[in-house]
Amino acid sequence: MVNKSRSKQLPIMPCLGARIRAKTEWAALTPEETDLFNRRVVCRTYAAGETIFVQGDPCKGLYLVEGGLVAVRKMDEEGQSAIVRLAYQCDTLGYRPLLAKENHRATAEVIKEAKICFVDASTIRGFLKSNPRLGMNFLEHTARAFGEAEERLFQVAALSVRIRVIHLLVLLRDHYGTTTSDGTLFVELPMSQRNLAEMIGARPESVSRALRNIQDEGLLNMSGRTIRVNHLDRLIGELHHNLH
Repeated sequence: MVNKSRSKQLPIMPCLGARIRAKTEWAALTPEETDLFNRRVVCRTYAAGETIFVQGDPCKGLYLVEGGLVAVRKMDEEGQSAIVRLAYQCDTLGYRPLLAKENHRATAEVIKEAKICFVDASTIRGFLKSNPRLGMNFLEHTARAFGEAEERLFQVAALSVRIRVIHLLVLLRDHYGTTTSDGTLFVELPMSQRNLAEMIGARPESVSRALRNIQDEGLLNMSGRTIRVNHLDRLIGELHHNLH
């Protein structure tokens, strides 16, 4: 459940600026529509562990991730859940159930403190009616998301846990990697190994074993959630060899 006492409503300020518009589907908005967006939006900060919306809830609008990290988690009829994707800065949540006029198909859970900006469904539908390009952008995003889902199914069915771990590390590098002056890459894992295992469809002990084996080969070193990558080129080479 949402811990409303911990989330804070932020002062009104422009949310959909040029930086975010340039990177997202919202680039299709006109200056007038952008101004309306910024007048209707409600932004809040959520602490790690808080829930933004819950699977099965009515979809009341869209959520723009202004900052932080959000995990999208699905639950089956037996109560077992798994993280199906991560939402980073500039990502939009809720567009698929909104377009389909359905309830939320998953739960959005904050992993690292996040600023989330909400725009109600009525405002969004007004944009979609007056600006067909915006709707097309979200349809294109949906198509890409389905392609990524198919790719994850392929990975779980065809790739070893080791290759899935390497692939995830390479993806996390873009958001949580830093390179020192001597060229050394460090990746700060944003979540526990159990959550990482959920993302790649593996058991936590299998992920731990794969990481230990890669470390024993001298390709990386681990200290808590910090990973020092010693030979990124070899990891990428192994990944490409198994994906193509």
